[in-house]
Amino acid sequence: MRVHKDLVLKARVRLLSHNERILHGEEGLWVYRTLFAVSPAVHAYKLALVLREAAQGPRVAVLPEERRERARQALLAEARAAAAHIPSHAPGHQLRMWEYPVSELRRVEQQITGARQ
Repeated sequence: MRVHKDLVLKARVRLLSHNERILHGEEGLWVYRTLFAVSPAVHAYKLALVLREAAQGPRVAVLPEERRERARQALLAEARAAAAHIPSHAPGHQLRMWEYPVSELRRVEQQITGARQ
């Protein structure tokens, strides 16, 4: 998939100007989707995480029942496809991301970030 260079640059600038470890929400979706197209191994985990959050998020929850489940399944399928690109040398919590709910993943990341500081 080819992505326009200006979009990649805009996504990188947005990511660099973000103060936290992961950019969440709609903005995180477009940033990680854009950057995943350029370097999948680098952004696979964060894209999969943000997609999984979106599947459980409020934008999907307000959809009518039949559309809600299709949207949720589509987001989770995209997250699984992205997770397949997580490199084998990645940290263990990234490789086992489907074993944890999103809140547990955030807790693990906060512990790791706290240990590094």
